[in-house]
Amino acid sequence: MREIDLHVHTTASDGTCTPAEVAALAQKIGLKAIAITDHDTESGYFEAAEAGEKFGIEVVPGIEISTKYGVAVHILGYFIDPQSPELRPVLDWVKTERDERNEKIAAMFERDGFDISLAQLREEYPDSVLGRPHFCEHLMRKGYISSVKEGFEKYLGEGKPYYLPKRRISIAKAVETIVAAGGVPVLAHPMQYHYPEPELIELIETAKALGIRALEAYYSEFSAEQTAWLLRAAEKYGMGVSGGSDYHGTRKTHISMGTGCGNLAI
Repeated sequence: MREIDLHVHTTASDGTCTPAEVAALAQKIGLKAIAITDHDTESGYFEAAEAGEKFGIEVVPGIEISTKYGVAVHILGYFIDPQSPELRPVLDWVKTERDERNEKIAAMFERDGFDISLAQLREEYPDSVLGRPHFCEHLMRKGYISSVKEGFEKYLGEGKPYYLPKRRISIAKAVETIVAAGGVPVLAHPMQYHYPEPELIELIETAKALGIRALEAYYSEFSAEQTAWLLRAAEKYGMGVSGGSDYHGTRKTHISMGTGCGNLAI
C-alpha cells in the first residue's frame, strides 16, 4: 500500500505541476502525505499546504539542496521552518549563483544566433527557479530540438557546448542550514551518484559524520537490490530511511507520484 511520497517537485523549481496541483494529485491517487522538496527553494510549500488542508493531505515542508562532493550530491531537508531566517543567506547565495550562470548560458546561446534570452525564460517561467530544463524546453518550442533529452545531449549536458559548471555549497553547510531551520537532513538517492561500493560507503560515512540522519532508500529508479543494500547500510550506521518518487510532472514522464516507475509503495 502506498501512503506517502517524500520527494516531490513543483513549478517553484523544475516540476511542471503547481504546488496546489500536486496536493490535488496526491489526494486523487490516495496518498496521505507528501513532502515538497523543490530545488534550493522553500517557496512552493505555502500554496501546497493550503491546498493540502482542502484535500486532507499532510504536506511536509522540505527542500532539496545541491552540494559539492566530487559530483553534485543532493541533501533533502524535511520539516524545515520555511520562514526560518537561517535559510535566507544560503538560498539567496544559491539564487545569485544560479542567476549569474543562467545569464552566461543565455549570452552564449545569443552570441551563436539562437532566439533565446533570460528575459524570455523569466516571462515563460515567472515563478520558477530557472535551470537547464527550462532552457531545453524553450529551445524545443523554438524548433531547435525535438526533446529535452536532445537538449541535454546536444547543448546543455556536462561537456556540451553550452554547459557551465555550477558552484555549490558543501554538504556540511547544507546540513548546518537545514538543522538551523529546524529540519532533518537526509542523503537523497545515494545510488544515483554511481559511486563504486567503497566510495559509496565513504559518502555515507561522511554524511553520517556531518549530521545527516537518514538515507533515501526507496526511490523510483532503484532496484530491489539497491534498496535492500541501503536498508542494510542505514541499519549498520544507525540512520533512518526515507523514500520518494522524485516526481517532476511531465519533465520526467516515466515517474509517477506515489508509484515512481511502478515499483514504489512507501
